[in-house]
Formats: sequence, C-alpha cells, structure tokens
Amino acid sequence: MKKLLITFSLLITCAFAGADFEAANKLYEAGKFAEAVSAYNVMLDNGNKGAEVYFNLGNSYFKDKKLGLAILSYEKALKLSPRDADIKYNLDFVRSFIKETAVTDAASKFLSSLYNYLTLNELCVILSVVFFLLMSLVIYRRFKKDELSYWLTFSFSILFGIILVFGALRILDNENTRSAIVTSPSVEAKAAPIEGNPASFTIPEGKKVIILNTRQDWVEVLLKSENMKGWIKKATISEI
Repeated sequence: MKKLLITFSLLITCAFAGADFEAANKLYEAGKFAEAVSAYNVMLDNGNKGAEVYFNLGNSYFKDKKLGLAILSYEKALKLSPRDADIKYNLDFVRSFIKETAVTDAASKFLSSLYNYLTLNELCVILSVVFFLLMSLVIYRRFKKDELSYWLTFSFSILFGIILVFGALRILDNENTRSAIVTSPSVEAKAAPIEGNPASFTIPEGKKVIILNTRQDWVEVLLKSENMKGWIKKATISEI
C-alpha cells in the first residue's frame, strides 16, 4: 500500500511539472518573456532542475535582452546535458553578442567539449558496468584460465583504471573550480577589493569567469582566455 501511495504521489508530481512546463512554454510563445522567466524559475525553485527547463529559461532571458542570465541558464543546461546540440548552438549564438577580448581557438574548444562529453553520473554508471564486468572475469578465471579471458581481464583492468583516473580528475575539477557568469552590464575589475580603487579593466556582461577568492562582498576572478585577474562585486556574478 505504501509503495502504491509513493508511486501515485510521483505520478501526480510529474503531471503537475509537465503542466507547469507547458504553461511556461505558452507564455514564451505568446511573447510574454518576463512572465515566462518567472514561470520557469518557479519550476526550478520547486526542484524541477532539468536541462530543458534551463534551456527554455535561457531562451526567455535572451528574448528579454538579458544576455548574462541567458548564458548562465544555457551553461547550467549544458552541464546537465553536455551533448545537446541545441544548447551548444544557442550558447555560442548568444556569446556572439558579447565583446570578447580573446577568442578561444578551435582545438581548445574541441578538447573542452571532449573533456565534458559525459556527465559525472554517466561516468559513474560506465565505471560501475566496467567494474562489474572486470569482477565477473576475475571470478571466471578462478575456474577456467584461458588466453581470451586473460586478455579481456587485462583490457578491462586498463579501461577501469583510465575511467577511474578520468572520473577522479573530473570530480576534483568540479569541486575545486568555481565558475560564474557576469550578469551585470560592464563590470569594472579592480586590482584590490577597495571601493575607491581605479578600474584595471572592464568585464562585459555574459563573460565566464573563474572565482579565485572571496572577501566580504568582493570576489577575485580570473578571465582564463585573457589570463587577467581582478576584484569585482559579488553581486555582479552568478555561479554556474
């Protein structure tokens, strides 16, 4: 009985989530972009953090002329669905409106795409499957030792080690690297977190930065492609 109640509750939740999503989509289609933004954000606040919600939220922000928040939403969508061609296209398209001081070369872009091709959850699933197959081969070889099982065990051991190291690097990178998007127009970066200091350089809205340090309401950020560091107000960025 308890299982039936839980299943019924999940079905009701999914039905309401679907209805909310359709209602938000209709607001977007009607050109009510600010209202659509509010509707998608309500869904996110209620725990419906799917890639399609972030994607449509990004579309709404773009139509509402909020480039920084649009890019932030696309980045969050891409994190959940790294192989989605529509998300990648829209993200690149909106980025084309930003005045960049440095352009990422094709090779770096390809390597970054390859590095993030799988989500952490997908990596964990693949690692579990490979480990299960490896253990099955180890058990098999306790009873029958032949050349094929030897090479299969050797190959799966190497594969398991590669995936394990790669997954560990991804987890460490995810834990230690805090990325954010500038959501305020034309942010001035200073050499020190002091209000009266002159601006060292200006960061355009929508620019992706890496957070290095935090001090009260200031953050030190790095512009990776330009290799430039500076302090900006915490309120001017949103973490991905």
